[in-house]
Amino acid sequence: MFAVSLPSTAATDPIAFTSKAKAAGADLLEIRGDLTPDIPFFESPLPLIIAPRRAMCAQLQQLQPMFVDLELGEEASVPTGMRLIRSFHDYSGTPALQELRRIADRCTSEGAEIIKIATTINAYEDLRILDQFHAAVPKEQKRVILGMGSRSHLDRMLSPLRNELTYTYRDEDGESAPGQVPLSLYRKIAHCEQPRIFGILGGLDVRSGSPAIHNSLFQRHAIDALFTTFLSEDLEDAFRFIKREQVSGFAVSTPFKETIIDLLDAIDPLAAQLRSVNTVVLEHGKYKGYNTDADGLREACGFVTDTSSVAIIGSGGVVPSVLHACRERGARDITIFARNKKARENLAHRFSVRSHALHAIAEATPDVLICAVHDDASFPIPPAKRQAHALDLRYGAKTRFMTEAQVKGYRVHDGVSMLLHQALAQFRSFTGIAPPDSDFQMLLRLFPSSHGSQ
Repeated sequence: MFAVSLPSTAATDPIAFTSKAKAAGADLLEIRGDLTPDIPFFESPLPLIIAPRRAMCAQLQQLQPMFVDLELGEEASVPTGMRLIRSFHDYSGTPALQELRRIADRCTSEGAEIIKIATTINAYEDLRILDQFHAAVPKEQKRVILGMGSRSHLDRMLSPLRNELTYTYRDEDGESAPGQVPLSLYRKIAHCEQPRIFGILGGLDVRSGSPAIHNSLFQRHAIDALFTTFLSEDLEDAFRFIKREQVSGFAVSTPFKETIIDLLDAIDPLAAQLRSVNTVVLEHGKYKGYNTDADGLREACGFVTDTSSVAIIGSGGVVPSVLHACRERGARDITIFARNKKARENLAHRFSVRSHALHAIAEATPDVLICAVHDDASFPIPPAKRQAHALDLRYGAKTRFMTEAQVKGYRVHDGVSMLLHQALAQFRSFTGIAPPDSDFQMLLRLFPSSHGSQ
């Protein structure tokens, strides 16, 4: 069952919020004493969980919840007929397995029908401990065992298959606890029974559309698989977990597109040439790296021709793929503009292109201007030539680069087309299925381009 929490912003009209949550697929409404302690009686469209947190005990009889969630040691008079959850939260880390077992025993000794234990995941080893804990809890014991934080995504994604309750939220409302997964994503994996695991490996600040894309594709093609995230500042910690879990394949994002190469068993010739891996597939027990960024860029850069002069802002992990795609499109006049002198000169040498300091772009006259940086910074963009194009590889919001390029007269494009085309190439690598054109159209409805061409 899926439970959403009533946010403080909805306290004045809980019926409207609950009706929307029910329409989105929620089964239960959680009312938390630390968020909305003064909720009056209302006729809820959904059954209730009340977590008093020592603030709502007097309302239990009036609101008549299905579940009462008491923390360990919290005392309250639970009316007959209400199901008791006993909770333990560790907001600093994950205790050792033996300690977790002692906590579970305390929960049951305090009358819990359902034990609820949530711990903070500071390293992927903590997820292994939670897996061991799941196995140690008797099968007949109803449980909610959850990780919290950005590294807990896989544990959260698997929650409907392992837990009595799954805590989630509507996309419009935002999470009520660190690491929660939106209800819309759970709906995409409702068909899963024993799913193969795929994901994206990247830094803690990565915000990716890949889970929505690939889970939509798995659902569309009725594939028993799910796509999660493996975010960490520690590449080796995350990759050890990926190998231990025998993850079937994963995308690679910043800052690991180059450093992952040394950990893989093999890499494709194009990935070796570009020294950039964004896709890894488990093949015959070995992890092999590929580059599908180039596929996505080749499709997204239809306006690059053999007569185009191309200016690229940035020198990071995706730039080799940009250079390769532009060359495949026939461009010969290519210049890199970047702050990092060593990185830009290294790329210029490898790909036989020119490079200059970032400020020099103000004097450039490109037919195509491509922004390949992560930060939403301002750049000295030159006035556009007639029919010049500007491509920002980012997506999901109007960036400063796109705004400034549009003011300077460029026909502006965001990174949605590249994102979707490279993801479809990944999907083919992951599954062996060649996605039809209708898959691209389906994904485009999920991720409409904010700047298709203007």
